[in-house]
Amino acid sequence: MKMLAIQRLNMDNSWMIHWNDTKIVLDPWLVGTEVDGFRWFNEQWHATKPMSIEELSSFDAVIVSQPYSDHCHTETLKKIQHATPIFAAKNTATRIKKEWDEAMPTVLEANTWMPFNEFKIMMMKSENWINSFYDAIVIAHEDEAIFYAAHGFKPSLAQLNLLAKFNIRLLITTFTYFKLPFFLGGTVNPGYEAALRLANQLQAKKIMNTHDEQKPGKGLVLRIAKTKYQETKSIEDPRFVLMGNYQLQTL
Repeated sequence: MKMLAIQRLNMDNSWMIHWNDTKIVLDPWLVGTEVDGFRWFNEQWHATKPMSIEELSSFDAVIVSQPYSDHCHTETLKKIQHATPIFAAKNTATRIKKEWDEAMPTVLEANTWMPFNEFKIMMMKSENWINSFYDAIVIAHEDEAIFYAAHGFKPSLAQLNLLAKFNIRLLITTFTYFKLPFFLGGTVNPGYEAALRLANQLQAKKIMNTHDEQKPGKGLVLRIAKTKYQETKSIEDPRFVLMGNYQLQTL
C-alpha cells in the first residue's frame, strides 16, 4: 500500500492529494467569488477563508471536474498554474480556453483512462445526460483508486464492474442535499444517504465529505434552492474521516 495523504484547500470543494511523490490539486477555488452566468442569478463566496495562494505548496497536476465556477475557477487557475498540466472534461476544457487563451488543458474523454506519470485518470460519465453535475473523477495507481464525486454519482453495472478491479481507498463526495427546480438541473447534490449508498457500492475504505460548505451568497439560486446539510460531527460510520481545516491528513 502506497503513501496517501490529503489536504483541504478550502472548506468547500478544493483538495490537494499527496500520493507517493505526486501532488494533484482538485477543483481549486482560492480567490474571488463564484459567479454562475450573472451575479443576479448566483454569486457565492466562502464562509471560511481558503488557504492562500502563497501557502499552497508546489504540485504536479490540476484536475477540474466540472465546468461550473465553484469547480472551474479560472481566476484561481491563472494564479496557481504555470507549466503544470490541467486535466478536464471537454466542456470544462472549453470554458477554461474561452476564459484563458494561454491555457492548454488536456481533455479527459468520457470513461477513458488518461495516463499521467505512474497514475491514470478517468472522467467517469454519469448516465444523467442532461447535465454534468454527476460526472466523477477516478485517479488510479496500480490496483488502488480514489473516487471523487463532488455532486454524488450513480454508477452503472458496467462502471461498477470496472471499478471492482480496484481497491477504492478513498471516496470524496458530498453529504449535502441541494435541489433546484427541474429546469435548472433538479437535484444537484443528492444528500447523505446517497453518499453512504455510493460508498457501499464502491466498497470504499474511507469517506470524506466535500462541497458541503454553507456559503453565503446572493441571487436567484439561493432563494429557490432546497438545501439540507449533514452534521458531520455526529457521523459514526467508521469509514468517515473528519477533516480539520487545512492540515495534511494521512490515510
